Amino acid sequence: MDKFMESRWFMRIVGLMLAFILYLSVNFDDIQKTANNNNGNSQNAIETIQDVPLEVFYDRENLEVSGLPDTVNVTVEGSKAIVQQAKQVKDFRVYVDLNDIGIGEHQVDIMIDNISEKLEVKLDPNIVNISVQEKVTEEFTIEPQFNESILSNGYEAEGLAVDPKTVKVTGSKDEVERIAYVIATLDVDEEINENVTREARVQVLDREYNKLDVQIDPEVVDVTVSVVNKSKSVPVTIKQKGSLPEGTTLESISVEPKEATIFGRQDVLDTVEELLAEIDLSKITKDSTVTVPLALQDGLNKVAPEEVKVKVDVNTTEEKSLSGLEITPQGLAEEYEYTIMSPEEGVVDVALKGQNAQVSKVTKEDFSLALDLSGLEPGEHEVEIVAEGPEDIEWTLSQRTVKVEIKEKNTSA
Repeated sequence: MDKFMESRWFMRIVGLMLAFILYLSVNFDDIQKTANNNNGNSQNAIETIQDVPLEVFYDRENLEVSGLPDTVNVTVEGSKAIVQQAKQVKDFRVYVDLNDIGIGEHQVDIMIDNISEKLEVKLDPNIVNISVQEKVTEEFTIEPQFNESILSNGYEAEGLAVDPKTVKVTGSKDEVERIAYVIATLDVDEEINENVTREARVQVLDREYNKLDVQIDPEVVDVTVSVVNKSKSVPVTIKQKGSLPEGTTLESISVEPKEATIFGRQDVLDTVEELLAEIDLSKITKDSTVTVPLALQDGLNKVAPEEVKVKVDVNTTEEKSLSGLEITPQGLAEEYEYTIMSPEEGVVDVALKGQNAQVSKVTKEDFSLALDLSGLEPGEHEVEIVAEGPEDIEWTLSQRTVKVEIKEKNTSA
């Protein structure tokens, strides 16, 4: 044994082993990493954690910072177990510390802490351009607004009010100086025909109507719109349509009531001078009273009354004939006698035409037909009938003259 240990080969072997052990101890981490790589990448992972809130530290009482994102995307790479833990627990913090930065434009790094050193970390974004400005607060008057299309037909806005009338706006000096409009818009889903009060969110805009990044106090106000339904009285005019049936004439036509009250927008009321009640005369065959609705044009929403009564009085023409009206000769000298040669039997007919009520009452007794034979000599004569009859109807005799023969009386007996 002593000879073996004293041999050169023994010393060489021991020295080689010691050198190998020393190599392993110095390069252990690299060897382990190489071994892991040789075992494949199945134990490594890459994950992106979206929308991690960005914490900002600065003098919020006196300064206003713009240009910072609200969130940051964090990509981590490393051991699968550590990556999954970071993703699930999210106990790390993403932040920027601006406490030592003064007013002006700056480029700052986004930082991360409380995350495993065994992970490779990338931030998106990792650098941002910011503006640090003096914080100011000013008071502005609110302008209430609403869309007039939400008004019911014919209604008008009589007034628009907001409570409170002013708000305090806080922000960077540059943002506050850009303020052009401070508005609160009434938002109503349904049409309105009465006074309405609703909450409205205050908006602060620049001249191009871009929303500004400022703080508003209060953020919500009450907007009230007062509505009115204006009115006006106008005459009702009858509009005749069609013609009366044949044989019927119009005696009179009237409407009741003669005025109506209309409601609607003032600009429309100013243009309306009358309302039309349309009556169709072609359907009138006798004295009638017809109920007629009053039509409204756009911009009007109500009329009182909604209907009127149109009274129509007509005359209905009737034709009628009377036969056998006797003719009475008069004025013939005593020495003469007459014979009616035409018409036969010495009677005529009469044709009547007039209002039904009057024509129906006429009889033959209402007529007087006479022949004036005074001064006539013997012979044949054409004598005009002297006729009298009703004056409130039209009448015509079947003939206007009578042919008579006059002779001397035979006195030889």
